Amino acid sequence: MSRSEEHQPSRRRVVMGALVLGAAAGTPGIARAATPGAPQEAATPATPRAAAKAAGYANPLVRRRADPHILRHTDGYYYFTATVPEYDRIVLRRSRTIGGLATAAESVIWKKHTSGDMGAHIWAPEIHFIDGKWYIYFASAPADDVWKIRMWVLENASANPLAGTWTEKGRVVTPVDSFSLDASTFTHQGTRYLVWAQSNPDVGNNSSIYLARMANPWTVTGPQVEISRPTYDWETRGFKVNEGPSVLQRNGRVFLTYSASATDANYCMGLLTASAGSDLLAASSWKKSPRPVFTSNDTTKQYGPGHNSFTVAEDGRTDLLVYHARQYKDITGDPLNDPNRHTRVQALGWKADGTPDFGVPVADAPARDTTAATRFTMTAFTNSSESNMYVYQSSDATTYTLLKGPAYTPPSGLIRDPSVIKHTDGYYYIVYTTNWTGNTIGFARSRDRVNWTFVRDHTLPVAGLERTWAPEFFVDDGGGVHIVVSLDTTSTPDYIFRPHLLTATNASLSSWTTPTPLKGLDTANYIDTFVVRHAGQYHAFTKQETTKYIEHATANSLGGPYTFRGTGDWAGWGSWREGPALVRLDNGGWRIYFDGYTEQKYYYSDSLDGFRTWTPIRELPGLTGFARHFTVLKEAV
Repeated sequence: MSRSEEHQPSRRRVVMGALVLGAAAGTPGIARAATPGAPQEAATPATPRAAAKAAGYANPLVRRRADPHILRHTDGYYYFTATVPEYDRIVLRRSRTIGGLATAAESVIWKKHTSGDMGAHIWAPEIHFIDGKWYIYFASAPADDVWKIRMWVLENASANPLAGTWTEKGRVVTPVDSFSLDASTFTHQGTRYLVWAQSNPDVGNNSSIYLARMANPWTVTGPQVEISRPTYDWETRGFKVNEGPSVLQRNGRVFLTYSASATDANYCMGLLTASAGSDLLAASSWKKSPRPVFTSNDTTKQYGPGHNSFTVAEDGRTDLLVYHARQYKDITGDPLNDPNRHTRVQALGWKADGTPDFGVPVADAPARDTTAATRFTMTAFTNSSESNMYVYQSSDATTYTLLKGPAYTPPSGLIRDPSVIKHTDGYYYIVYTTNWTGNTIGFARSRDRVNWTFVRDHTLPVAGLERTWAPEFFVDDGGGVHIVVSLDTTSTPDYIFRPHLLTATNASLSSWTTPTPLKGLDTANYIDTFVVRHAGQYHAFTKQETTKYIEHATANSLGGPYTFRGTGDWAGWGSWREGPALVRLDNGGWRIYFDGYTEQKYYYSDSLDGFRTWTPIRELPGLTGFARHFTVLKEAV
């Protein structure tokens, strides 16, 4: 139950120190590890709302195509090329839509030479449109020296790259002549750059990331600058690798992703960041994230994600992450001989500080039915009223608009902490806290979420019950309806709560079992317990009323026993948080909302890996400082 300090002047305050995040510096002269800075306002070429609309892609998109590159051209087509597992040719396909690339006809536009240069290891083609012509950058080796890999360029002057003639413009000659591959190009402030991976002979690694200016689409000019070298543990598993660079310019910064380690399940993605106003050819301009930003995931069963590119969705606004991954972890023999690196695509999110939010590689799934819209309904009370409920709705679980307010006022008492479900009888129901003291919970219902009718106050038959707070609905897979409620039976002035479970015994929700404590959560002062079921387990998110942290426990049955998985500031949300409520997102992840009641702010945080890690907290736009302890119902409409 959300509380205000005005109502509880005697409750002890806990002062928490700030959590300090350190980041180790990288190799001198090379990109350094990023350190936390002041948040910056994100630009809006691709917002979370737009990302949600673009979540309908089938994955894998194209099977047995690694190192994928997708370009959306001004002619309205998406152009796709990638490494084929035979390493002997360059292929190209196009479609008006991303999804259409899966079945689009594939043309072989160039084949390896039978001898001499460009005779082996045809790797990682990228297609670019520069100054009215098409160019494909790729890596290859001589037929008689298959590991002498270098970068090469093809050119086509036709308006349609599937027509016309592809001519060989020759090798991209770099100032240092060594193993080199994965060329990509971009322009920044009127200057064209080449970025690529190359072995650094001075350190003996497999590859570093280099940058240089270009005199024309096949010629570099001036010095080549090493901007990233594999030094972290996650960059050196199997091999010391930084490769597959790809650039995205957003929010006043230049973001450069790259892939690291061996091409098995250790393969992952790192991130370099430079200010848009900096000298990109100064290695000190680039800050390296100290941890990988995109990795293998056991929950979604995707392994070795990497060698990505970026494109934009059909809406013209949503950034998309294109990459390859395998559907299994264990590989027999050399991973390079395993053909099952499949092309995948998913929406790229953005954090409140304007940095990319990669999430996790999504699970295999067919295309989502985009004709069915997602609707999120929120029921809340407010900082200004404990006797009125407001109803909001959203299409993305982030931006909520008022549906009606006030939408419901009970005949007596309060309405705090309203929890909402849609029942099998077609009605929407809320259960809520009726008063600061007492032994009742209240029920109301609605056909349309706008007009609500009082149903009843239900008395809980628990001896010595002093306070009955924060009832939360839980609907099981079979449609059974349960409530988890926080009860204080101490008969003392202290506020000592235990979460209890009661279950509806009839379809009208008028009869309930006697509340019983949730095992494992009944040994300390826990309140505001919200339960969801995920991956075969019950996950309870509950406020430790003494320390004011939201903690995480799991159990194999709804009634427990629960075992704590995260305590204290385990998720980085801070203290003096309460009223957790969770909802499943369209991308398969989970969002938790919670009340920063002492700050009069409302926050949310997302997890895309089964509650192991969470994004930094963000204020809920429009409603922070107004809405209090609510729940959210997700529906397809």
